[in-house]
Amino acid sequence: MKKFTIVSLALALLAGCSSPQVGWEQDAKVTIDKAEVQLTTNLWLNKMPTIGELQEQNLHAALYLESTQPLPADLEVDQVTLRQGDDTWFIDGDAVEIRSHTENQWEVVFAWQLELDPSQPVDVALQLNHQGNLQWMVEKQVVIDTVY
Repeated sequence: MKKFTIVSLALALLAGCSSPQVGWEQDAKVTIDKAEVQLTTNLWLNKMPTIGELQEQNLHAALYLESTQPLPADLEVDQVTLRQGDDTWFIDGDAVEIRSHTENQWEVVFAWQLELDPSQPVDVALQLNHQGNLQWMVEKQVVIDTVY
């Protein structure tokens, strides 16, 4: 009986740690509160030389959410997921910064150290949460730019 309890607890903990299933079949537009929202993604690597500092290989991202209607103030970003080939990276919503440029345009930004191939495009998925309603936005084949 003890073994069964330990195995059950371990499985429950593993299940709690799993990431949500990404809706890769979605596109870059969703409707939230009668507003059509468009996702546009910019990814880049910063190769600017620095003096006296070790250059990290961080992927920088700016994901723009734009709508013709004001975006709901209680809209949350739960997760950003990147996929390149067979590799997938999950970035929790707490690790991103949300900037509101106007009521109709938000920017989701992050810099994250990832082992990816900068010559290959990336699929980007953004999970939004509006009053418990989870929706995925996916932009496919995003090219990674390099800044010198």
